[in-house]
Amino acid sequence: MAKKIVIALRKGGSGKTTTAINLATALHKKKKRVLLIDLDPQANSTIGVGIDPTKLGIKHINSLFTNIEVNPKDIITKTSFGLDVMPSHPDLAETEMGMKATQIGILKFIIEPLEKDYDFIIIDTPPSESFLTANALAYADEVIIPLQIHFLALVGLQEVIDEIQQVKRGLNPKLKIAGILPTMVNQRTNISKTILETIKEKHSKLLYPVGIDFSIRHTEASLVGLPIVLYDPKHQGSIAYNKVADLIIKGGNNGK
Repeated sequence: MAKKIVIALRKGGSGKTTTAINLATALHKKKKRVLLIDLDPQANSTIGVGIDPTKLGIKHINSLFTNIEVNPKDIITKTSFGLDVMPSHPDLAETEMGMKATQIGILKFIIEPLEKDYDFIIIDTPPSESFLTANALAYADEVIIPLQIHFLALVGLQEVIDEIQQVKRGLNPKLKIAGILPTMVNQRTNISKTILETIKEKHSKLLYPVGIDFSIRHTEASLVGLPIVLYDPKHQGSIAYNKVADLIIKGGNNGK
């Protein structure tokens, strides 16, 4: 049965999508059966793995929210490197606006039949509080929090932890935080070092032992529709994401 992992943070520009596509791809490279679900109407995960959501013939996860007769398997598209993806589309934003609180469990209803086909289901979410994010958290086993290391990081971190705890108390008691992944780290600045030390003091058990350094190579990779782990396998980001993937497979965030 698949382990369901949500990549979530309310703030945009945190490396959330980069983390989703690279962890999904790293796990896929390690011979795991992986499904990447793009729940963000911006469709950045879809584009980031080389799928054009506007291309004729590409089906989108939006269909599963609007038509209960659609087979979830029919929505899955394979990337050029073999990863299974449920693409998003900008129309998903309009669908979300019409969603009601009673539909919070709909993602579980439509994806659960596929769980037997995968080892891991990685879900990218919008960079804001929404019904789509709530659906993902209500369905998931774990949450990975990608945290851009800057002076507002701790505020955003506490917000997402509070949201996860709220979901855990109500919709999904089994939900847990798999780990906090530092992203866009600049090891040469004192502010990065200070923030990392503060996070270690407050959340030492949750902090992954690796971080993703700031690099233009991530942008270059996204422009050609490839995760960094394929675009530049020797890059620091590739090495770090592969280490996190190994930890996910082992079932922890610190190798223990």
